[in-house]
Amino acid sequence: MDHAAPPRSPLRSPPLPPPPLARRLGAGGRGVYSQLAGRAQASGRPLLPLHVGDTHLPPAVDVRALPASDDLHRYTAVGGEPALVEALRAHLARRQGAPVGAEEVLVTAGATGGLTALFATLLAPGDEALLLAPYWPLVAGGARLLGATPVAVPVFGRGLSCAEALAALDAACTPRARLLYFNSPNNPTGEVLSREWMEALVGWAARRGLWVVSDEVYDLFSFSAPHVYARPLDPARVISAFSMSKAFGMAGYRCGALQGPPEVLAEVERAATFTLYSAPTPAQRAARLALEGEGERWAARARALYAQVGAEAARRLGAPPPQGGTFLFLDVSRERPDAEALSDLLGACADEGLLLAPGSSFGPYPTHVRLCFTAAPPERVLAGVDVLARALGRA
Repeated sequence: MDHAAPPRSPLRSPPLPPPPLARRLGAGGRGVYSQLAGRAQASGRPLLPLHVGDTHLPPAVDVRALPASDDLHRYTAVGGEPALVEALRAHLARRQGAPVGAEEVLVTAGATGGLTALFATLLAPGDEALLLAPYWPLVAGGARLLGATPVAVPVFGRGLSCAEALAALDAACTPRARLLYFNSPNNPTGEVLSREWMEALVGWAARRGLWVVSDEVYDLFSFSAPHVYARPLDPARVISAFSMSKAFGMAGYRCGALQGPPEVLAEVERAATFTLYSAPTPAQRAARLALEGEGERWAARARALYAQVGAEAARRLGAPPPQGGTFLFLDVSRERPDAEALSDLLGACADEGLLLAPGSSFGPYPTHVRLCFTAAPPERVLAGVDVLARALGRA
């Protein structure tokens, strides 16, 4: 009769140092928006999760409603299914009023996957990425992932002129800079860059010999004026990012796109091959159906609703209404003058079920908070707004 050998004692080797990636990324990444979810859930109050950029609306196309097929489980081409690439090309050409070639479009596993692969293409260890701040938080981590340094250039929310913004960029730009990143409509401030600003930023980057990464995932949600697309201003230099997550309410499907010079996108496709490979096949099918049918009508209805609830949330908090996007970015330094006081505010809100994103996630903003006014139905969003207004003494 065989008997199992007794278990051997594990080796007691000395601990290893943290992986280099952990040192590069620092505290960012996991739980980047909030560390207070458990506290909010333990409060016993209805949860008001206004810390993550999402929508309460059902998607323009539900992936569960796709026609039964025996190939939804199969790989697609890394750069996207040809039918989706064509639908994106036609959509972007119509929106931008300029021809778009199929080789200028790359389907990616979400805009996040696309931007990460793009940074892997454009950045090397020791390089610098200039980020107009406040910025989408994951973009800074994307630069650090490659051993590059994100350089925050505070511009949004300061009432600067174009000339003042370019002077700030001049002061931040060193010989190690390789790209300029900006996001319009802006996450988190809700500001929308005008044509004058777009032309000034792209022109400045051209004079400095930098790539331009234009994050336009909220392009369908500019409230008061048409969105200005950056790529037609300098097609050889600008790479733009788009997202089905935001455009059509498909955040969980993980499907996005880059538009840029074909020679750049060919290298991005190579980088994607070694990371996330292709966007999920069902997500690509749903995205194509949205682009060819209900998507823009869905976005138009969502835009009207978002503008209404965003304006009312801003009114209750004594802030200017957002020009676009899905967020308010509030300076609470008058009521909470330092990072410790802000931490107390976030904790007090969590005790009432409200989760907000701390301003430090978006650059050097230790006394700001971000609130997403689309993450829950309007009545719940405004209930969360009232919690914050009371906590700040603005009610």
